[in-house]
Amino acid sequence: MIYLAAIGLTPSGSSTVHIYTQTIHRTTQSTQTIHRTTQSTQTIHRTTQSTQKIHRTTQSTQTIHRTTQSTQTIHRTTRSTQTIHRTTQSTQTIHRTTRSTQTIHRTTQSTQTIHRTTQSTQTIHRTTRSTQTIHRTTQSTQTIHRTTRSTQTIHRTTQSTQTIHRTTQSTQTIHRTTQSTQTIHRTAQFTN
Repeated sequence: MIYLAAIGLTPSGSSTVHIYTQTIHRTTQSTQTIHRTTQSTQTIHRTTQSTQKIHRTTQSTQTIHRTTQSTQTIHRTTRSTQTIHRTTQSTQTIHRTTRSTQTIHRTTQSTQTIHRTTQSTQTIHRTTRSTQTIHRTTQSTQTIHRTTRSTQTIHRTTQSTQTIHRTTQSTQTIHRTTQSTQTIHRTAQFTN
């Protein structure tokens, strides 16, 4: 259930997990104290074994009775110690689960960072495509500019050609005029 809760965390659920983790941490500290008590209980258990040997060797019934009462008390303490030991094992399991939950939380944060990076990369990719389109447009514009210059040069050449054509026509007219003048001049000489 803890794993499922960790996977389906909500913004408010994260605070609950944090409080729960702090509670487990305090429980872990208490468990360490219980563990020390368990060690003391083990010492008592060894003492009980020694008491049982004393019980076999003791001849006094009153001493045996008192020892029996003490043994029953120790037996109850042993049962409590076993319960504490099981609780300690459960606490250790909870502690491991808490560590796994923290690892899942860190992984979730890393995944969110990767997602943001992926979105940024997609934006950069779109920008790169736009830049390539702009570059192609710039190249096309430069080609159009060169074509315009060539067209202007051709237009100037055409104007020059037209000027040359007019000059040629004027030259032909002058040549005809010259021939007519020469003809008139010869005619005038014959007339004289």
